[in-house]
Amino acid sequence: MAVSAQPRARLAARLAAWRLPAPVALTDAQRPLPWRWLWLQALSVWGATRLAFALLTLYYPLVTGSENPNAGAVALSSTIHRWMNWDGGAYIHLARSGYSPPEYSVFFPLYPALIRACAFIIGPHWATAALLVSNLGALLAFGGVAALAAQVAAAGQERRIARTALILFAVYPLAFFTAAAYTDGLFVGLAAFALLCGLRRRWWWAATFALLAGWSRPVGPALILPLAWEAIQCYRAARSAGTAQQALRATAPALAAVCAPVISVLTFSAYLWQRFGDPLIIIHSERHWAHISMSPLISIPLAIFAFAHIALNSPLAWRTLLDLAPVIGALIITLVAARRAPLALTLYMLGLLYIVTAAPINYTDLFVSGGRYMIAAIPVVIALANWLRHADWLLPALCVCGVSLQAVLTIFFLGHGWLV
Repeated sequence: MAVSAQPRARLAARLAAWRLPAPVALTDAQRPLPWRWLWLQALSVWGATRLAFALLTLYYPLVTGSENPNAGAVALSSTIHRWMNWDGGAYIHLARSGYSPPEYSVFFPLYPALIRACAFIIGPHWATAALLVSNLGALLAFGGVAALAAQVAAAGQERRIARTALILFAVYPLAFFTAAAYTDGLFVGLAAFALLCGLRRRWWWAATFALLAGWSRPVGPALILPLAWEAIQCYRAARSAGTAQQALRATAPALAAVCAPVISVLTFSAYLWQRFGDPLIIIHSERHWAHISMSPLISIPLAIFAFAHIALNSPLAWRTLLDLAPVIGALIITLVAARRAPLALTLYMLGLLYIVTAAPINYTDLFVSGGRYMIAAIPVVIALANWLRHADWLLPALCVCGVSLQAVLTIFFLGHGWLV
């Protein structure tokens, strides 16, 4: 009995010593950030990347030999439409004609609505409107990444971590999608500011950004758990200073932020129900795009197994690697960084990874678009920025590799290559 009682006693002692992390004091949560500097950094990196994409687009016909250099100036409209590939055409259709056919219900409504609003201002130049919205959304993303990185950085390291996180976000090989007619830049910006406002306990702003993020992409519900955790922390802090009723009253705005992504999905589903007569059409439409439901505990090993049986010299292998490697890498970095990262950011990443891996494609490349979805893996960028404090020499190497691969993939995409 004495032998078996000792492990039980040790386990009981560990459980008794285990406590939830203490709530961050309001003065620390709302510590001043160098906002002007952060936005200047975000604007400079955003401007540099947009200029690079513009030059690459203009010189694409000459680089690839797809156009006769003596044929005269390249038409501006043709260069703009190179960024309309794949999902971009669907968003333009939705902005012009609304939700028809029902299979397009998988595309959430905020981006098409903003394209339509922009076209109302500049005229029916739909491709131009789409690129304006997506690139302004990318500016919001750069600002959100910088601000969130500064918020969670150690005291005195805010500028260094924010700058490094911005650079890593910009050189991610698939970050060129933030310049295309896609919603990735817009979602990253809204999600980053929803998380930032949650951490700073600016609940009505957090609710606003979370609501808009839920209307922009199907991965919006990844914000529920991190905001719920911060709401719990808010309640604990208020409860320690007052009664339970006072704590609930103080936490009410936080509950609005937690419910915001759910409200986004429910309101969009209600609209689609009224239009098509099916309240679950978002889920049913996924079948048209060959999505299936599967536990990540099955889909991740299955995706690795499928990749292992592809000929490495085939285009499919490289295409699969572009989707699989970022997902697996983000999962590993999230688990390794979980010990030191704020729990809200870890919960966000776990939610994002679950949504991506729980609905694979019935195809050899199970996680089609997985690499693009990882553009929203903001906590991974912040974790890498923190690690690079101790290995500054790695940052230039990562930049060279990232920019080189990004340029190749951008040219491939502009040539209507299969990158979605």
